[in-house]
Amino acid sequence: MANECPLLQLKNISKVFPGNNKVLEDISLTVNKGEVVSVIGPSGSGKSTLLRCATMLTDITGGEIIYGGKCAVKADKGKITYASKTEMKEICKTFGLVFQNFNLFPHYSVLKNVSEPLIVNCKVPKAEAEKKAREILARLGLENREYAYPCELSGGQQQRVSIARALALEPDVLFFDEPTSALDPELTVEVLKVIKQLAAEKMTMIIVTHEMEFAKEVSDRIVFIEHGVIVEDGTPDELFATNNERIREFIGKLGGKK
Repeated sequence: MANECPLLQLKNISKVFPGNNKVLEDISLTVNKGEVVSVIGPSGSGKSTLLRCATMLTDITGGEIIYGGKCAVKADKGKITYASKTEMKEICKTFGLVFQNFNLFPHYSVLKNVSEPLIVNCKVPKAEAEKKAREILARLGLENREYAYPCELSGGQQQRVSIARALALEPDVLFFDEPTSALDPELTVEVLKVIKQLAAEKMTMIIVTHEMEFAKEVSDRIVFIEHGVIVEDGTPDELFATNNERIREFIGKLGGKK
């Protein structure tokens, strides 16, 4: 049987903002089904921009983004070429993104926040969408909060609703952009537990995080980015035993054990 295509391929991605501000330079990354890849690095290194480019919330300046063997976008010498509208719609169904600040609709209940994308984007009948939403909310320990509004939830609960909303769409790969950065330590543990559960279920994930011990525990690979380039890409054991002094210093400052 032939090997499956990688779920995601980022080829030679660059991003330059106005004023010749180079944020990403020649980034290449391949993620296979079932892999958990954590992306670490100092503030301003380009981690969140990389996720925004990968999910096409931000245009790339150069390179190519491929999902499941299908080219979503290619940029060369200032010219950006996207897949057709029909192809792009299918490609966008393959990934989900969990933001650091939850991005829930404040005027929607928890149940509606999770079910509405299914109804609107996937044309799932309301009763079926709500049934699916309830099942996922129960899986994440939120079965008693479905009629609550975001303002009535803790930060950890809001982030779990955000994860439930992404999971409801059944993406092949899930992106997390510093999912615990807006949370206090107690709530951070709550959300990381959910992500660990997803990792155990072999959910493909790319996680931008500053939680070093979590990254070490949950990841198949860890990518260290600085100044918009990948400095090192390896297993947790390789990253935490690296001879690269800059990476050792970074991990040490954030409490990672060597």
